[in-house]
Amino acid sequence: MNPLYLSGFGVSLNVDRARLIVKDGFLEPDSGQDTYKLQPRNPGYDSIVIDGHTGNLTLDAIKWSMRHSMPIFVLDYNGTILSSILPREPISSRLKVAQVVAYEDSAQRLLIARKLIEAKMQRTKGIVEWLSQRYEAAKGIDEQIQKEERLFTDQHILNGLMMVEGRVAEVYWNLIAKILPSAYGFKSRIRGSWEMNASDPANALLNYGYSFLETVCRKHLNAAGLDPTIGFLHEINVSKHPLVYDLQEPFRWLVDTTVIESLENREFKQSDFFRTDNYALRLKPEAVKKLLSRLRVTFNSTAKYRGKAYRWDTIIFLKTQELARHLLHGAPFDISEPSPDLARSDTPELRKHLLGLSQSQAKSLGIEKSTLHYLRRHAQNERPFRVYRKTMNRLNLECVS
Repeated sequence: MNPLYLSGFGVSLNVDRARLIVKDGFLEPDSGQDTYKLQPRNPGYDSIVIDGHTGNLTLDAIKWSMRHSMPIFVLDYNGTILSSILPREPISSRLKVAQVVAYEDSAQRLLIARKLIEAKMQRTKGIVEWLSQRYEAAKGIDEQIQKEERLFTDQHILNGLMMVEGRVAEVYWNLIAKILPSAYGFKSRIRGSWEMNASDPANALLNYGYSFLETVCRKHLNAAGLDPTIGFLHEINVSKHPLVYDLQEPFRWLVDTTVIESLENREFKQSDFFRTDNYALRLKPEAVKKLLSRLRVTFNSTAKYRGKAYRWDTIIFLKTQELARHLLHGAPFDISEPSPDLARSDTPELRKHLLGLSQSQAKSLGIEKSTLHYLRRHAQNERPFRVYRKTMNRLNLECVS
């Protein structure tokens, strides 16, 4: 995932000498505008996200973006996707017919919906386990989710599956409310008609994060030739894209872990947000760019799948292809694999070990004095920190010996 994010007044996209000339917006009068000159056949970005107030977009710019398979997304005032311009999708009438047939077949629809929720619950458990390595409040939550999983296997209607998923989500968000720093004021995940009107920084970050996830899912569904208006977990509705929301569910963890880590590290301040006329909280453009930078790292991290290392952005696309093959040919569809490899390097045990590690012991492990100083300093601080894999491997050798 590598979108080009544009915001403010005076956003401009046009073509000059075969290059896409992009001017970012401005928020203050007489402030400078960043200009990007995207080269043909090598643009350097995979999509364009516009969170602008005014600006212009030429027909040549649209053609240039579509020929380079770069969708354009326009965000509304609250961070939701207001409109999108997508490249031409593969024309596959048979796939669209198969999608409708599967939707109308209650057993087939239930099977796909079950796969989606199973994957989401599995990854929810993964986040809980990840949190339990640091927080006492997370211990025992896994047992509650396992109880719901047992009930899940006995559900044979869609509403039953959704009820179990809802209870798991409630347990999950109650835990998040307990572990996030109180300064961010997170009480619960907002639902319903007010879902995008965040009243606290955590919900505002999650809203924007999910919007970026939605752009990724829309892009990949379009590339696979699937109809986003026909879903299996979410109901068909006017002006909705249920299949996009379906595909988001198993991958929301990418946003959740990014936001949790950024808040644990106090990367966002109150000054990064502002309130609108209806008292909803929004991110300032620089804060959105900061969040997007963190999301890039997460979406571009890799996991082993089919014997290779793929980025999670690519894995989402591979799963859309699997769904298409399942609908057309009945091929296996398992969205729960691969599993995320979530691990913390700031566990209480590791902190204790670092604080007790002598300089001579560290030297024998190949850990430099400056690195040891860095690790000790962070081990004394309550905030989370990361240990590079190479150093962690050396520390693990010391723990075993």
